Amino acid sequence: MGHVVGVDIGGTFTDLVAIDSATGDTVVAKEASVPDDFVLGVSAALAHAELGDLAQLRHATTVGTNAIIERRGARTALITTAGFRDVLLAGRANKPDLYDSDWDPPAPLVPRSLIFGVRERLDYAGEVVLALDLADVAAVARRLRELAVDAVAICFLNSFMNGTHEARAKEIVLAELPDAFVCTSHEVLPEIREFERTSTTVANAYLGPSMSSYLARLASSLRERPAGSRLDGELLVSHSGGGLMTVSSAGHLPARICQSGPAAGVMGARDVARRLGHPNAISLDMGGTSADVAAIVDGEPAFRNEWHIEFNIPIIFPAVDLVTIGAGGGTIAWIDATGALRAGPQSAGADPGPVCYGRGGTEPTNTDANLVLGRLRADRFLGGRIELDRDAAERAIADRIAGPLGMSLVHAAAGMLRLSNNAMLGAMRLMTTQRGYDPRRFSLVAFGGAGALHACDLAAAIGIRRVVVPRLPGLMSARGILSIDVRHDLVEPLFERASTLDAARLEAALARLDAEAENLRRRDASIGDWRLELSADVRYFGQISGYINLPLAGGSVEGLSERFEEEHAREFGYQLPKGLAEVEVVNLRAALIGEVDRPPEPAFAAGPPGGRHGIKAHFPGEGTIDSLLVDREGMAVGERVDGPAIVTEWASTTVVPPRASAAVEPGGELSIELGASR
Repeated sequence: MGHVVGVDIGGTFTDLVAIDSATGDTVVAKEASVPDDFVLGVSAALAHAELGDLAQLRHATTVGTNAIIERRGARTALITTAGFRDVLLAGRANKPDLYDSDWDPPAPLVPRSLIFGVRERLDYAGEVVLALDLADVAAVARRLRELAVDAVAICFLNSFMNGTHEARAKEIVLAELPDAFVCTSHEVLPEIREFERTSTTVANAYLGPSMSSYLARLASSLRERPAGSRLDGELLVSHSGGGLMTVSSAGHLPARICQSGPAAGVMGARDVARRLGHPNAISLDMGGTSADVAAIVDGEPAFRNEWHIEFNIPIIFPAVDLVTIGAGGGTIAWIDATGALRAGPQSAGADPGPVCYGRGGTEPTNTDANLVLGRLRADRFLGGRIELDRDAAERAIADRIAGPLGMSLVHAAAGMLRLSNNAMLGAMRLMTTQRGYDPRRFSLVAFGGAGALHACDLAAAIGIRRVVVPRLPGLMSARGILSIDVRHDLVEPLFERASTLDAARLEAALARLDAEAENLRRRDASIGDWRLELSADVRYFGQISGYINLPLAGGSVEGLSERFEEEHAREFGYQLPKGLAEVEVVNLRAALIGEVDRPPEPAFAAGPPGGRHGIKAHFPGEGTIDSLLVDREGMAVGERVDGPAIVTEWASTTVVPPRASAAVEPGGELSIELGASR
């Protein structure tokens, strides 16, 4: 027994939620992240929480993403098929701005000087055209030892259909570099698309040493804590697919851990929406550095098979479909060369943080603007642990924004928030209207430290009538980790037309997936019950990309073509006439899900009544008006508050605009109905 703990490391704060596995009692903590050593932030949060023995710790981290963005990964080499050295550097012709002649792409994870070709060749079906030249591989391995590389990615042409050449090359490299992290594309990502497969394998190798070191140090620090407060159970890591991995699995696929915190937040929002009977919801996670937006449709978030950490660095693992933008509490406002007000994507982060934190920040941020507008209370931030400096925030906005633009302090602060809101509205439309969904049929689940500050303004602008602010919204990703299971995503390339798919070929592919799943079950032997969910990537024959993933009930492809055409019409607005194009099954996929014990849902009980006080706060279109200041922790189930109001709580603040009404749900969630003031 003991506490089950969820920890999420963000760019500004490290969040902790611990639930007693016997009683359901909850302990929370929020500490500043330590970018130079994220383990220190976790240790500080655990020390503040003062927990007993830890039954299990589940962890979301930005370590992998940050290592790629900041280029702090391992010294990595790439071995590929002779003649294909430039696949990684060529990338895709998708320059973000065709008219910016000064734009330069970010540096690749592997420079060309560390990319080596060896003689071998497989055809499109995986048949050997030219046998692997073992002497070539041995020579490259010796050269890599001389160059003192720490990690090696091996990616040969068409190896997704046959991994034998890659496997043999790996053996030779490890014999020469036994301490290096070596991975092959057929192990990491056996999928078509040479550049994306190479990129994902390289990212995996690039992160391997640092991620392994980080997880080892974290596990050591947890198990070496004083008796009565150490980790006795398992350390699990959340990943981009909205599931958990054991540390052993994370060591094999470190690139999978990127985007883990935002994915956990979406899964937590899914649970909240389901509990309240909202099958369709938009998830808004606005923290200190960024905002993540996702759509939950019919009770489940959408998944995608590709996402980019930055330009031309795609990671091809099934991931919760979300869009991330630079709009957070720490987003910096600035004036560009034309004299226009801009917001982000730069962020004040954890160090120095917003000006009002008093830690040396000088650039005005969204947090400073909310404070100046009365939407954030100086004496109630993190339950009063941090006293915000309103005077410093006013000076920064006046000096940097209002003065140069010749506008009032209030108008400047409101303009800063409006710019960030516009960016988030664009992300919300991308996830709804641009994908065939009417946002008016959705609720908005808002969380993160800053999400509830902006949620009602965003909902009103896009036509949403219902906003839900979960319990502990400032720690939602940490809370969401506690409600997800272990998940592995497997893929088997097929490339068969649905109309002529041979039953024996299908059975053989499904058998290979099942065998791989069984190996993972044995590796993660500590996990209890498992289930296997099958699906297929389907497209029109001849399409280069844009396939749609559809479930396969019982492993059957019956009705697959019809379901594909229906979904294609919804997603892209059209379908090809019958008989004009055939439907192709590109890949078979299997999600191997292992159920882990979930801590009991904490019962909700309101704290002592906190009272209500009159204040002045600014609302778009209304100006600065009389408002209520309400303590959320003191609100009982069924209690309502009519806007305009500022509802404060530990680690978050909710803005309830005029003509809106907020009520406490039985589970403690705050439901806000716009245009429903009594």
